[in-house]
Amino acid sequence: MMKYLSLILLGLIGFTSCNKDGCIDPTALNYDPNAENDDGTCVYLAENLNLSVYSKLGQADFAYNTDVVTDGGRTIKFTRAQMYMSGFTFNGTGGGYQLLNPHALIKPEVMEYNLGYLPQDMYTSFSFTAGVDSASNHMDPATFSAASALSSNNPDHMHWGWDPGYIFYVLEGLVDTSAAMNGLVDAPFIFHVGTDIHKVDLAFVSQIDASSDSVNVSINIDWLKLLDGTDMTAEVDSRSTHTMNNPPLATLMVANLDEAISLHQ
Repeated sequence: MMKYLSLILLGLIGFTSCNKDGCIDPTALNYDPNAENDDGTCVYLAENLNLSVYSKLGQADFAYNTDVVTDGGRTIKFTRAQMYMSGFTFNGTGGGYQLLNPHALIKPEVMEYNLGYLPQDMYTSFSFTAGVDSASNHMDPATFSAASALSSNNPDHMHWGWDPGYIFYVLEGLVDTSAAMNGLVDAPFIFHVGTDIHKVDLAFVSQIDASSDSVNVSINIDWLKLLDGTDMTAEVDSRSTHTMNNPPLATLMVANLDEAISLHQ
């Protein structure tokens, strides 16, 4: 009889442990990896860090469906532009601090991005990756929390369904492909660039005082400069890349990132 009671007790203990309540959000301070049911007790750090992104087309503010001239003399207009950034790290007197959720999906129509929590300190520089860090790049989008820029729940998330990785940069629009460059702006251009070799690490020297409840970091992106060096003609290969099918064009665009992204003064 005692044997059967012991088995029943063990079964009840096992059943209880399989249905443990707790905080199931990995971004919370009190995340419990053994919990399966959210009990509403998650505790979070204050989200005090804001990233301001000033999107430009040369000297002008970014605008969709507006004629603008590339450095090669081609008149184009953008219909879509997006870029992933990841691995935000801030270097201060207390050492380096990488954000807990270090991913952002940048779009010209959105200027402000909350990046989460930055500890109080005096920081002298910060860095991030244009693109997606290699570890995250090869994860299933469904594994990220719904709030993540990499999550499949994000309607704007960029992931190749046929390739295990994210699209880091998307530029789409229309271009005048006439030989004299005086025709209609009606031929599509498509730049979809990804893969680990096309992420670019960027670092900026900047004095950041994180002693207050609100910390702001500002950068510029000149989306037009990303097309420097291109000559988009009637030949589709001159204005279309999905990275693997046209590596030289993808590499050309990525080579412009250092100049296209700068610290906003």
